[in-house]
Amino acid sequence: MLVYLLRHGIAESEAGSDRARELTREGIMQTRDVAEKYKHHSPILDKAIVSPYPRARQTASSLQTVFPELQFDVDSRIEPDGDVYAVMDVIANFGVQQLLIISHNPFLSNMLAVMVDGTMKTNRYIGNSVLVCVSLDLMAPGCGKILYTLQP
Repeated sequence: MLVYLLRHGIAESEAGSDRARELTREGIMQTRDVAEKYKHHSPILDKAIVSPYPRARQTASSLQTVFPELQFDVDSRIEPDGDVYAVMDVIANFGVQQLLIISHNPFLSNMLAVMVDGTMKTNRYIGNSVLVCVSLDLMAPGCGKILYTLQP
């Protein structure tokens, strides 16, 4: 299975709440740049999920300019403080071969650390508009291998 982890683009620093923050112009442009690079890898996505936060949904919209057929399921389980282990259990039951997740930190960095290292104690930071492709033979902690990373 291939899991693509994409962190939202740069968001505004001031907003009414963290939940309400939107992408900056730079965040939109960087996400489009990564989407163009991602296109060259010709992913055949079975499923795509996105956090309900506006900045994540705007990042998904930027991807849809390059992949117009791509449809996203909004999933509140992948919000910033989502339970990585519970989400991995859900993913294991999806029955898909290629999955794209657009979310936030600390969730994405923690998920990457658990997938590759088996623990959240390692530092696997994912920056804004960065996409990490992880290959897993089994959806379980420590069973993943990073195949590539795309940056703006």
